[in-house]
Amino acid sequence: MHLRFPARTSLCLALLLTAVVQSAGTDTSTLRVEPNPVAVGTFFHGGTVHVSGALEPGMDVVVVIAGRTTKEAFNRKGRVGPFWATVGKVTIADVPVLYLIGSRTPVARLLSQAAIDAHMADLDALVRRATVEPASDDRALLVREYLELKREQGVMGVYENAVRVGGSSREPSFEATIPWPTAAPVGTYRVVVRYVQNGAVVREDSRPLDVVYVGLPRVIAHLAFERSLAYGIVGVGVALGVGLFMGLLFKKRTAGH
Repeated sequence: MHLRFPARTSLCLALLLTAVVQSAGTDTSTLRVEPNPVAVGTFFHGGTVHVSGALEPGMDVVVVIAGRTTKEAFNRKGRVGPFWATVGKVTIADVPVLYLIGSRTPVARLLSQAAIDAHMADLDALVRRATVEPASDDRALLVREYLELKREQGVMGVYENAVRVGGSSREPSFEATIPWPTAAPVGTYRVVVRYVQNGAVVREDSRPLDVVYVGLPRVIAHLAFERSLAYGIVGVGVALGVGLFMGLLFKKRTAGH
């Protein structure tokens, strides 16, 4: 006995089978990023991001969390006679808003210098690609000071003991714990895991990482960017309320004396 299906039914079955086969073969990665998203609330003072996954025997990893590229302008200081003053502006571009590197041991022990430069596996390789305008003979000094500022903010850093390798000898695994700074802006970042063997990167895997406002910061951001009139009214109301409260408080203290 032969079963016959209408042409439309046969087409639907074929499309369904194709989708199942494709979904079964598209992502076999074990890479995990937690928490995702990172929730920034009223009392958020930084946190940690955990990245984990499987390894092949003999491999190591370098984990990078990178943000979108940005362009920043800074006042430039110089001597005007006997005094230090602002003598212009300098712009640094083509650098990410955040760049965090995690490894089990110093990256220089895992990768050749050529591989470090090619994959921006350290901060020196990263800032060497920065654009400084206007061009200046003291570019190296400007870039070094910029990097130091970003390190102090926690948005650029290298964590050489952030990765732990575990599991069995046949099925090793890794887990990276990387501090997440308070100063990191909300947005979408990219977590990139570079699998290393014999001084070279043999493959990569990546996941997006979202950082979002929750609670009161989310309400304020929504008002500021999507309800600007309401945000202005609320801001004025809060300012008037604080001023009134301080006025009453000052009056009571004055009356008490």
